Amino acid sequence: MTATTFKDTASRRPAWLSALPDASSTTWLYTLVALLAGLHLNMVLGRAINWDEFWFYSQVEVVARGEWIQPLQTIHTRALTWLPLLPGGEIDHIIIARLIMMGCLAAIAAGIYVTAQSFTDTRTALLCVAAYLGAGFVLHHGTSFRVDPIVTALLTGTLAIAARSRLGWLSIVVIGALMGLAAMVTIKMVLWLPVFAGIALWRWHDVDFDRAYPLRWVSAALVSAIVFAGIYALLSSVASPQANEAAARTLTFSGSKMFGLLHSPYLSMLAKAAAISIPLAIAALMVPSTVMRMEWPVAKRIAIMGLWVPVLTPLFYHNSAPYVYAFLLPPVAIVSAFALRLLVQRYGEPLVIGFIALNALAVWAVDERGVLPKQKSLVDAVHEVVPEKVAYFDCCGMMGSYIKSNEFLTYIGTLKYLERGHPEYVDALSKQTVPLLIDNNQNFAPLLDEGDARRFLEEDAEALTETYIRFWGDIFLAGRELAPGAVLAWNARVPGVYTIEGEIAVNGVSYSDGQQVRLERGEVNLTNASDETGRLVWGKNPKRPQTTPPDMYWTGF
Repeated sequence: MTATTFKDTASRRPAWLSALPDASSTTWLYTLVALLAGLHLNMVLGRAINWDEFWFYSQVEVVARGEWIQPLQTIHTRALTWLPLLPGGEIDHIIIARLIMMGCLAAIAAGIYVTAQSFTDTRTALLCVAAYLGAGFVLHHGTSFRVDPIVTALLTGTLAIAARSRLGWLSIVVIGALMGLAAMVTIKMVLWLPVFAGIALWRWHDVDFDRAYPLRWVSAALVSAIVFAGIYALLSSVASPQANEAAARTLTFSGSKMFGLLHSPYLSMLAKAAAISIPLAIAALMVPSTVMRMEWPVAKRIAIMGLWVPVLTPLFYHNSAPYVYAFLLPPVAIVSAFALRLLVQRYGEPLVIGFIALNALAVWAVDERGVLPKQKSLVDAVHEVVPEKVAYFDCCGMMGSYIKSNEFLTYIGTLKYLERGHPEYVDALSKQTVPLLIDNNQNFAPLLDEGDARRFLEEDAEALTETYIRFWGDIFLAGRELAPGAVLAWNARVPGVYTIEGEIAVNGVSYSDGQQVRLERGEVNLTNASDETGRLVWGKNPKRPQTTPPDMYWTGF
């Protein structure tokens, strides 16, 4: 083909194609980051809410009501007490909180970019940001309303300062303050210690092993300890003794249960994390061999591998659930700069950009849709059935504006409850009026429907079984169901007004369908003289919602 023919062919290209930036333009990198930001925003607004998000929001509501919770790992609640004052309900407020978490994600991205520029060029630093933002579990959980985005933003910012400064006194104070605050957000920030050890050794090498340099890190650690101790003392001084005891138990339990080789129930998620984060997974796998082949002093190669260590965390950290990867992966994305640069040299930057974009789009496209409306229908139904802000039992604090009266029923929460050995449901029922039970994670159905009491202490199992009846879907109310002709003495543990369904005699007084009776705590004699099942249901003629009860209203990890 002649040069003239080439020219003719080029002239026939569509005008829009000719208007696109050149393949070497950084516009494509910024476009990739913008695309990923858009996918995250879509997740913020439309992805189903997870247990933890309901739980964290319920803690905000507790503090906003003027109550005090344990001073450890709850500092975020003090900064968000304005959330319950906004229009809308629990789910609306959680979505607003997610937007704040997206701000944290932006700070994480900035920290990755600034730190990566210490080791590589601007283009590769942008690829590090994109590889992180496009990782599957980061897309799913990077903007979830949890402590993870908050602590990760603090730690990534700290890492950027450490990597780009000579640790003058101002840097020392800022680093110490950020790390102390991060420890108050969550004690699992200790999982980043190898990262900071690596960056400290790296920078020490850069200053020719100046003897004064380690003292700067010691000073930062002292500032961190002072900040942590000061905030903890301030919060614990106004907390109840029970709240402070809970904080002490958290530390003890975390130290004894959180670490162990290959004992995490989420260990299999490590393979899934790689499968839905292929670009970052490939780069992370290439890091050790790539770094060790570099012509650097051994100390510097070992130092930089400190940033890679968090990828091993699921092998020894018990609670390595998918949302933890958003917390673990920023330093891994930073050190992956070396591998990403090599991949660009071998295959070209456009291919790497396209690979990251396609991986993220695939994860976004197959994410479960239509779950959030189901969750909203259940929350709305609770408000309809029990408009008063009553005390209740459930898995995760789904009704943040109500008063949760039991443990957060995660695996760890249930284990702690059983180890304590105290009948906490009986205790709550004796001190509070708890008319509502929401079986929103099927923690109670095996007991209430099948008599399987393995998740509960014996006294609690008995109290729950004889106190609650299914009212609508997964909503249970205090009450009692009586078979035709049944006569029994019932221990009414929830005082208040009850509505009769059917024909029932209460303490010898007959009541017909729709009539109401007020009961105090204690034994009540019930008789169903009719030939149909009768029920005694807590509340003044509570209405069943006309909608169909939702099912499958959680998104899988």
